Amino acid sequence: MARFALVLHGHLPYVRAHGMWPFGEETLYEAMAETYLPLLRALERLWQEGVEARFTLGITPILAEQLADARIREGFWAYAQDRLERAQGDYLRYQGTELEKSARHQVGFWELTLDHFHSLSGEILPAFRRAQDRGQVELITSNATHGYSPLLGYDEALWAQIKTGVATHRRHFAQHPTGFWLPEMAYRPRGPWKPPVEGPPEGIRAGVDELLMRAGIRYTFVDAHLVQGGKPLAPYGEASLGLVESGEATFYVHELESGLRVLARNQETALQVWSADYGYPGEGLYREFHRKDPLSGLHHWRVTHRKADLAAKAPYDPEAAFAKAREHAAHFVGLVRRLAQGHPEGVILAPYDAELFGHWWYEGVAWLEEVLRLLVQEEGVQAVTAKEAVQGPALRTALPEGSWGRGGDHRVWLNEATRDYWRRVYRAEGAMREAVRRGVLPPKVLQQAMRELLLLEASDWPFLIDTGQAREYAEERYKAHAERFFRLLQGVSPEELRALEEEDNPFPEADPRLYLGL
Repeated sequence: MARFALVLHGHLPYVRAHGMWPFGEETLYEAMAETYLPLLRALERLWQEGVEARFTLGITPILAEQLADARIREGFWAYAQDRLERAQGDYLRYQGTELEKSARHQVGFWELTLDHFHSLSGEILPAFRRAQDRGQVELITSNATHGYSPLLGYDEALWAQIKTGVATHRRHFAQHPTGFWLPEMAYRPRGPWKPPVEGPPEGIRAGVDELLMRAGIRYTFVDAHLVQGGKPLAPYGEASLGLVESGEATFYVHELESGLRVLARNQETALQVWSADYGYPGEGLYREFHRKDPLSGLHHWRVTHRKADLAAKAPYDPEAAFAKAREHAAHFVGLVRRLAQGHPEGVILAPYDAELFGHWWYEGVAWLEEVLRLLVQEEGVQAVTAKEAVQGPALRTALPEGSWGRGGDHRVWLNEATRDYWRRVYRAEGAMREAVRRGVLPPKVLQQAMRELLLLEASDWPFLIDTGQAREYAEERYKAHAERFFRLLQGVSPEELRALEEEDNPFPEADPRLYLGL
């Protein structure tokens, strides 16, 4: 029987106490309201119905730290109350108009959000842990702050990202993770390495997979082109090359020389959701993300047509939209059925950013829920966790370097606009190694310096610079973390240290000794 592995990657950078809007704490509050809480409600409904379709959810360590933070919980409560008041105002304004359905829906949504958050006492992570403990969902981890693994300048820097991520996951979810989301699906094998800008030395570097195995990780995920272009090794030999060239290798479990197992993203299921031209979120009935009410800032219009001007968007009809989501779920399960028939012993990996569902694609969580509900009725395919999917025989493979970014390489994160970023990262990584080895600074100062370095290494900053979505914010953030890092190494007063610990407070278990060497 074919296995279908749905993997959601939940991640947002550290925005706590670093602004509100257009990029700051409100981006986290939006994801909490529109993705994480609705996903928990879907899991609860499926549990009550006895639906046993399982999937995998990655919650990055830096996201987990924020969801558990008291400031974020208080801020979200105020945010949701404010949105309810705005929705109520819209309902009064739009009664008797073509926007009344949407306005009424908004009121109901924010009432439900507040009730749900209150019932959880603001504790989102324990709710996901309960879903894990009852076998509904497998929770996996990632680098501590989503550091871009292949380009970090020192093995010790990557080791600190991995080990801090694993420790944070254990603290929140009481299990050692065996699965790992490679940030940006970016991978680098063992071999010669030359830094893209000055700083770290050239030399032979350990593969990302080797460090993951050493940390107790046993499987991860890559984009399709890495296995299709990868070189199969013995014992399969030349006979397996045809599998790679035809794309069939994406349905196999792969095993690297280190022992790490790898699943590759299925392109057909990815296209159906991610494609701007063919993906479900472009459906005209779905809610338009970009047009907002001029007074409330809430969404009351539908996509209408993907290329339509915002002013030409038609009113949103929630009932029609969610009916279409159920249709699209049935269509998707039909696609999975067809793929399973062609690969009855294969694995179909469907990995997505979690925040696509509910946040960017408002009806997306309802679509996911219906997909899982329908899959249990399929005889030739079984919805499984990634941990279950990687069991059994595997194709021995050596993977090339790459990512799921534009061009399949590092160009999104490494380009002319981001070279200053990498110079600062490498300078800080080198200084951290030296400071820990000298052992002169007080432990709490070194620990805070480590936090600032981890936050500096987040892949989000070069990504936002490349896309232009929030370039000024990203540049301000990475420069600030670098400045704080070097200020700490030069010496700070107890008052300055406390102020930095309050503003940048993740990872209480941060261990600077990780930079001493592997």
